[in-house]
Amino acid sequence: MAAQSQFKIVSNAIRIANSTEQPHYVRLKSFAHLITEAFHCSSATIYLVNERDNLLHRKISTLLPDEISDCTILFGKGIAGRCAAHAKPIRRGISSLHPHEPSLGTERQVDAHPIIDGERLLGVLTIGLPDTTLLSGDDLELLQILLIEVAGIIRCKRSLDDMEKRLEEFFFLFRISNTMLSTIKLNRLVHLILSAITSGSPPLFDRAMLFLANERTETLQGMTGITRVDGPEPQTDLPISSTQDSLNVSDEDIALLQQTEFCRLVKATRLPLDSTQNHISKAVLDRMLVLVRAPRREHPIDRSFNRRFGGTPFAIAPLIAHDQVIGAIVVDNCTSGRPITPDELNLLQLFTNQAGMAAENSILYNRLEETNRNLHETQERLLQGEKLAAIGQMAAGIAHEIKNPLVSVGGFAGRLKKRFSADTEEWQYADLITREVQHLENMLTDILFFSKKTTICYSRCSINQIIEDALSVVALPIEEKGIKVEKILASRLPSVLGDYQQIRHVFINLLSNANDVMEPGGVLEIESLPAQIDGGRAVSVKVSDTGAGILLEHIHTLFSPFFTTKEKGTGLGLAIAHKIITAHGGTITVKNRETGGAEFTVVIPVSP
Repeated sequence: MAAQSQFKIVSNAIRIANSTEQPHYVRLKSFAHLITEAFHCSSATIYLVNERDNLLHRKISTLLPDEISDCTILFGKGIAGRCAAHAKPIRRGISSLHPHEPSLGTERQVDAHPIIDGERLLGVLTIGLPDTTLLSGDDLELLQILLIEVAGIIRCKRSLDDMEKRLEEFFFLFRISNTMLSTIKLNRLVHLILSAITSGSPPLFDRAMLFLANERTETLQGMTGITRVDGPEPQTDLPISSTQDSLNVSDEDIALLQQTEFCRLVKATRLPLDSTQNHISKAVLDRMLVLVRAPRREHPIDRSFNRRFGGTPFAIAPLIAHDQVIGAIVVDNCTSGRPITPDELNLLQLFTNQAGMAAENSILYNRLEETNRNLHETQERLLQGEKLAAIGQMAAGIAHEIKNPLVSVGGFAGRLKKRFSADTEEWQYADLITREVQHLENMLTDILFFSKKTTICYSRCSINQIIEDALSVVALPIEEKGIKVEKILASRLPSVLGDYQQIRHVFINLLSNANDVMEPGGVLEIESLPAQIDGGRAVSVKVSDTGAGILLEHIHTLFSPFFTTKEKGTGLGLAIAHKIITAHGGTITVKNRETGGAEFTVVIPVSP
């Protein structure tokens, strides 16, 4: 080849390489045409390397109309793939072409040359030759010069792609950071954290799990998990380039997430906080990011965890707040099978650092709320104490001033009833007096009971027997209204140490209230079952009715003294029940059932 011709070719190559206003793929296409003309080839094709998957995934060819096309040629396959595998020039016949390698069909030979930048393989150039003539030494020297220019274009494209990726990642972190720092609700924050790292198309990771450390019990408890397969729709379409508003989630989204199969699986997982037993504990205790490439072979092997979550490679990033490790975020690519790259690990580390600061703010806010709530409850208890003291003084005065006259009034009214026939007006007056006196005596008894200090006479009690006893007391009014009683009493319940009569009083009150709020033909459900309270054994009893339920504004005041929705109620029945159960170290709660009616739950410890 003449020196003048070589100079012209190199000049054109430099001109194409410096045409930075043109897209990279347009310049590579121009190089392919230049090479075809310079060496009188049938065709020229440039393949780009995907280093992560060891394959050629893009091609720019003079035989194709598009500037760039997709392809999948594994290293070692076809002529271009073999050249890439060994990073050395090769020559083969067209029968060795891969199906994704284009050709005219008239070529006799195909030469393949690696495109190398330093020691890094960037791509492969293949040229189709119409005969078996070898390129001369001058031609090969010229081709190497052209490949250097091609490598420069590909290198610039990769650098630009890397820069854009970094900018996108930083923007992603900035956007997520602003969103997380503006969120003070911990459950919403957790949802946001896991949604962010499973967002995008493709996502950063396929699945994400949060485990929180409990140093008191020395365990790691699964809290929530998100996967693009099982997660609610709002959290599966959050590309990194989306706006900040797209990361807003509703309480309904969070509730839906908690019901997914994967989230339930994570929440049912509890791991010992021991670095010798599982990788998550090792990451938490060592405060370092861990990549587990082979969970079934790398020590420590947690077979139970592998069976539960598939045994695919996963990464763990400790979540640090206020210089304390509060848990860990675990991610994997179980769905796609993609390997976790170092760049993704770096982004995960940066992300968990931001998430830790946001979690710290949320924890501090929750502590402030809890402190404020405790102060409010303390104030309420002080006011309650003052109220009880006033009630006690009033009750003592009532006992002396009213009780004896009431007995006399009731006694004489009863005598009058005996003197008259039941169909007379006088008998009706006397009956009204005796009933109202009885109501006043009941109110006085409740006030005296509520105001005085509760004394518990401990003995071993059977909850099922107490329930049967209480039912027998209220059986008559229940039968008169045609109320159906459904009992589900667990056998072999442990006996509780408590005051039989006081606990019986509680259930008589609950059963009577349930009967009062139901229409004739209603259903009264009673269920007893084993339970736990503060980590100890307990017995739980649920009393449910089919009434109208409880107004939401009344839920929190239902156990307050003198609060009642009945026309002639004292407002002390549930307050006394709460006092008795609390004195036994238990709890009594109420909620509205989805099917209608209210459900009271009493939990009493086996031993207070």
